[in-house]
Amino acid sequence: LTFPLLSVTLLVSFGSSMLYGYNLAVVNSPAVHIKAFYNATWSQRYGHGLAPGPLTLLYSLTVSIFALGGLVGSLLVGVLVERYGRNGALSRSALLVLLAGGFMGFSRELRSPEMVIIGRSITGLHSGICLSVVPLYLGEIAPKNLRGFLGLVPSIFICLGVFSAQVLGLPELLGEDRFWPLFLSVVVVPASLQLLLLHCFPESPRYLLIERNDICRATKALHRFLGTPDVQDVIKEMKEEQQSLSSMEMVSVWQLLRDRSVRWQTLSVVVVNAGMQLSGIDAIWFYTNIIFENAGIPVSQIPYTTVGTGAIEVVAGLIG
Repeated sequence: LTFPLLSVTLLVSFGSSMLYGYNLAVVNSPAVHIKAFYNATWSQRYGHGLAPGPLTLLYSLTVSIFALGGLVGSLLVGVLVERYGRNGALSRSALLVLLAGGFMGFSRELRSPEMVIIGRSITGLHSGICLSVVPLYLGEIAPKNLRGFLGLVPSIFICLGVFSAQVLGLPELLGEDRFWPLFLSVVVVPASLQLLLLHCFPESPRYLLIERNDICRATKALHRFLGTPDVQDVIKEMKEEQQSLSSMEMVSVWQLLRDRSVRWQTLSVVVVNAGMQLSGIDAIWFYTNIIFENAGIPVSQIPYTTVGTGAIEVVAGLIG
């Protein structure tokens, strides 16, 4: 485990994967303040406040548009990694976070609920891209014996992102009404760090060799990540993979779903992912405070109980 390999793993996990977890949980704590802002803005514009139903609908749109942005982002991954590479796609996606942070951070000053919703959709777009690109990049730069370990680091940082949002949402920190725009836009800090430092690390050697046919840069990248001058065996293995891929036909998602030869594999992937997403964890991330309030927990204790759920998730991620 070389220093460059560990450094870039921590950097992309902190600057990309952690933001996904943070954006999942960040709307839970300031829900009351965001709704009050929407209601006050509506009153200023139209002379009357929003009824409870439309207000809930508008806030639900703010929460759920993150997932819709993620769907769009995941569909763009193939094009981005082919055109810009793995490292390049992650660097450019960080710009989306800076844009989203600007929208959400200045939304109250400009009296614009639309800016919050747009900012949330852009953070979703970023998360949809990074959830695929980060494991792809780490899987391609890591030696075989470390791929499992490095592949788990982003998952742990997702849990840390959720936990960070819950801690920062405490009343003693950014949980007050005046701080909610700052609370939503804190994401620009990890993204800026990634944008500044990621260019110091090489592109994926596999991408350079197989997709760009650049043996010189691929060799240099392997020297840097593996910390050894002898990388000919790895180069030879990638060349063999390049030859096998050249004779292989790529299929679309629709073709994959129609291919009977891999039907059980496809169903297995769908069932496992559906089971995770429909387990109720998303509801806990988005609406923890409301759930605990309905359960009868005193309002003053809810923020700290919420932090407890995040702490359990971090521990579970480390045990996993």
